Amino acid sequence: MSDQDDDWLAPPGAGIPWLERNALGAGIRVAARFVAKDRLTDMFRREALQAIRLASALPPERGRKRVLIPRMRGIEDSSRNWSVYMALEHLVIVNSTVAAMLPRLYSGREISTEIRIEEVKPVPEAGPEQIDDLGALVERYTDLVDKLGNLRAGSTHPHPWFGPLNAAQWHALATVHNSTHRRHIERILKQL
Repeated sequence: MSDQDDDWLAPPGAGIPWLERNALGAGIRVAARFVAKDRLTDMFRREALQAIRLASALPPERGRKRVLIPRMRGIEDSSRNWSVYMALEHLVIVNSTVAAMLPRLYSGREISTEIRIEEVKPVPEAGPEQIDDLGALVERYTDLVDKLGNLRAGSTHPHPWFGPLNAAQWHALATVHNSTHRRHIERILKQL
């Protein structure tokens, strides 16, 4: 089986096991309630910059190589056969989506767009440009969050696995998500 053939993996959006999903959702809600916004922002930045550092050390051909890893906590089956650059592109897609939602949720405005897990998957052709894209996004995202006040105020928008989340919870999710995919990248690197 080639590293490009992942038809045998569960389809995108198939999710993660029920117990794990509920534990992650509870953890996100606890973090949003008890961890200061600035601390979450620092963690968001630190995890993303670590992922960038890991990717920056690779020659492009290794950064593009898809590697099958064992499933890890927080990673659905369809994400196990990615390259380092695909993981970075996924972070760019997800964090861009969260950044677009935060001001609307903060101000109490409704978001009509449904978030679908299968629509935030990277393309196999993702390349080293994702390093700069994620770096620029981290700056925009952290500047945006710094300008917003109490993220716990406002409205909610549903996550496909975790249900309705307010802006603080989406921010906590983005932070946990960066950490998850930084660990994902480390596992890919171990298999290269």
